[in-house]
Amino acid sequence: MSPAVDNPFPSLEMTERATGLRARERLSTNENEFGPSAEAVRAIAAAAAEAHRYPDCDHFALRERLAARLRTGPDTLRVGSGVDGLLGATVRAFLGPGRTAVTSEATYPTFGYFARAAGSGLRLVPYRSGAADLEALSRCAHEHRADVVYLADPDNPTGSSRGAATVLALADDLPAGTLLVVDGAYAEYQNPADRLTARQVTGRRMLWLRTFSKAYALAGLRVGYAIADRELLGALAGGAEHYVVGRVAEAAALAALDATTHLSHVIEETAAGRAHYTAALSRLGLTVLPGMTNFVTIRLADQATAGRLAGALAALGIFVRHLRVPGMTDCLRITIGPATQRATVLDALARYLDHPVTVPAR
Repeated sequence: MSPAVDNPFPSLEMTERATGLRARERLSTNENEFGPSAEAVRAIAAAAAEAHRYPDCDHFALRERLAARLRTGPDTLRVGSGVDGLLGATVRAFLGPGRTAVTSEATYPTFGYFARAAGSGLRLVPYRSGAADLEALSRCAHEHRADVVYLADPDNPTGSSRGAATVLALADDLPAGTLLVVDGAYAEYQNPADRLTARQVTGRRMLWLRTFSKAYALAGLRVGYAIADRELLGALAGGAEHYVVGRVAEAAALAALDATTHLSHVIEETAAGRAHYTAALSRLGLTVLPGMTNFVTIRLADQATAGRLAGALAALGIFVRHLRVPGMTDCLRITIGPATQRATVLDALARYLDHPVTVPAR
């Protein structure tokens, strides 16, 4: 069996090796197609000469800079290796045999994967109307005395967002000992009014996980951070590793935080790209789910149709994600990139829909 099959989260390169196809457009992994800022690239080059040095495992400089940006204290922040690394630390710290986690059935799967691997009980709640059902998550947490509830907001793979007020209401409705983990990987793409704040989070039993992988375009460097009360971060440290974010990665993250013009450009261009895709795909007869992320999710007639379309695009070197989660097997997820890339995708889709080719479902 190929590594891409054995690994539940295969990289795009693993998929290329398994299929023999080559990705001309990498639109299956939600990378930032607009790329990192020039400031971050220069910082990476400048820091390369220090690559032989261990980093400050307290990440003091980065926490100080983040604290100023988020209007919180550096003691409410912990740096980790992206959201995935922080999810692993969270599971090690707060879950394990005899403990229970609750999450949505079709949401980002890494948390559930780690929870099961740790021997925890995992309760899955179906989506409602294509989004996380927060009321059902709360009921399930009460019924099973959950130790942890995981919620991605904005969600992956739907792109939907319930917004800060609704998420906070969920936090306040959970059992007193239940930890709410909010995956905010796409928070920069939310409307500011819908986004949580550090002050709201640190007053509750919550972990808000953030990353430099998406809007800041540093997915290859694996930098993330958790926002929470000091007591919770102390417990999180019990499941964390040391030296997980290297000097070069931290230098890039610091530079990316200062590159505010580039961040604004990415967010504006992504919003414009979403509007473009939504209009153009609708004209092609496809249904686009509403969202606040750097990808669009489209719904096809059925699973077989979605599989054939994904296969046809892959044969052209355009890799998109055919979703395999309950209730969404008829959906494809496509990263939003620059206008020229969108034109390539839309042209391929239009040609396929006008003259379908026979490609087996993937």
